[in-house]
Amino acid sequence: MADVWEFEAHPHMLRRQASIWTIVMGGSMLFGWFALPASIRDLFNGFQIATLVFFVAVMLGIVWAVALSYVKAGPAGLKFRNLVTTHEVPWSEVAMVRMSNADHWAFVELADTSDRPVLGIQRSDGRLAQEQFNELDAVSRKYLPV
Repeated sequence: MADVWEFEAHPHMLRRQASIWTIVMGGSMLFGWFALPASIRDLFNGFQIATLVFFVAVMLGIVWAVALSYVKAGPAGLKFRNLVTTHEVPWSEVAMVRMSNADHWAFVELADTSDRPVLGIQRSDGRLAQEQFNELDAVSRKYLPV
């Protein structure tokens, strides 16, 4: 798809939260480790330390995978990343975009009657999420066949 985008959005609050959790979890892990007396730290082997680091990295990886989601829209269609999967959908395959008051994020309803969440616009962003969805909806109305 073309790299010309009329609209782009990503979850703002979740990115802030991911940054905070990175500092809190990473800092807590380091603080906890160095707060232990050296005699206790000596009892841990490399595998146990690696396990701790691994679990913190996995938890932060999950948070960042969602936080780095985005949605872009332009003349060629939609491009959006949910977690680690990027979708490129031409307008010919899109039936509509929607986000009801009960939805936690926007959705793309496809012509084949399936739908996909668009994690780039998340209800947790409050008024900003509605503004972003309104902009996405305006772009979709511009390009969707009537």
